[in-house]
Amino acid sequence: MNPLFQNSSRRDFFCYGGLATAGSILTLKAGATPTLATEDSHGYVNYLEATGEAISPEGKFKPTHPDILGPFWASGAPFRGKVTQPRAPGDLLVMRGRIWSHIHKKPIANALLDVWQADHKGIYDFQTSERPDPRTSLSAARNFSGGKQPAKTDFKNRIRLITDEQGYYEYETIKPAAYGVGDSTRPSHIHYMVQAKGHAPVITQCYFKGDPHIAKDTWASKSPLIIALEKTRCEYGQYLSGQFDLVLGAAQA
Repeated sequence: MNPLFQNSSRRDFFCYGGLATAGSILTLKAGATPTLATEDSHGYVNYLEATGEAISPEGKFKPTHPDILGPFWASGAPFRGKVTQPRAPGDLLVMRGRIWSHIHKKPIANALLDVWQADHKGIYDFQTSERPDPRTSLSAARNFSGGKQPAKTDFKNRIRLITDEQGYYEYETIKPAAYGVGDSTRPSHIHYMVQAKGHAPVITQCYFKGDPHIAKDTWASKSPLIIALEKTRCEYGQYLSGQFDLVLGAAQA
């Protein structure tokens, strides 16, 4: 990397040498021209249009099972495709899926996902070593844990995503650890909040098959949202991968 940019922000990078020019507001350089499109020599767009409606989610097409919000959701998480920090400890996990409409039975483009989770020790980003009961209120949980909502620059293990034109999303993270709550243990899980225009929002959690704590957990033991993780090998090593589709019902009048 050019030493000029080693300690600079992404905004600084674009100001110095990209398409943006600096000022009180970041703006596109006057001489910038539209990016030329690559010729679709393989007919890819036609292929998507021809096959897109033939794809359907696994199992029955019904709205996704809801689950508790928990005390550790935070507003304003950054938009990015990596939940954890670079080189964070834990088992690398790639999660992907599709957001579907129960109304028209098609994928939903531009659906908004909030995703948040604990780290490899079962701790959320604004917690101390204490862990409150997830049934407590958000404010009570934060006070109990000695934490508060972090500044946006300090968010860890939480992101927001927008689905693409075919309703797909994908992100990289690590498999979160299970953690103790009173005399019980919550199984490993990832929180989801999904919203889309014209649909009811869904707040739910994704669990993983084989977790020994699922059977005794108040919420996971009743959940149909328990997915299998596969070990996937590539030229750089091994990682876990999971598929998690969600179906949004109609918004309530």
